[in-house]
Amino acid sequence: MDDEQFRAAPGAREWFPAVTLAALILFVAGLAAALWLASFYLYASLRVNPFHAGLHGWLDAVLAWHDGRMPKEGRRLIGSALFGLLVAFGGPGLGLYTLWERSGRRRLYGSARFASDAEIREAGLL
Repeated sequence: MDDEQFRAAPGAREWFPAVTLAALILFVAGLAAALWLASFYLYASLRVNPFHAGLHGWLDAVLAWHDGRMPKEGRRLIGSALFGLLVAFGGPGLGLYTLWERSGRRRLYGSARFASDAEIREAGLL
């Protein structure tokens, strides 16, 4: 950001490092979650207990594939990595979008409720 944008928003200079650090922490946490999910899905596709995968399972499989010890597992590695990234980053993004989308909408059929005594008297029904 240039100085003109900081001048337009008072206090932005103080919040910018904290927001950057928070975004970086969230990104690293998302990558760790994606790595664990990729390991989980890879182990499940190899018919091994996926709860033993840990964070290093996918990386170990990639290194084994690169060294030629697992020559036919390239598709599973790519698929598990893509699925892990999709779930780790797409899931929270979809959840936030759903919350944001519903927050400003009116209900389709209105909000039905019983009228209070005051409202019945005001309408002249009593």
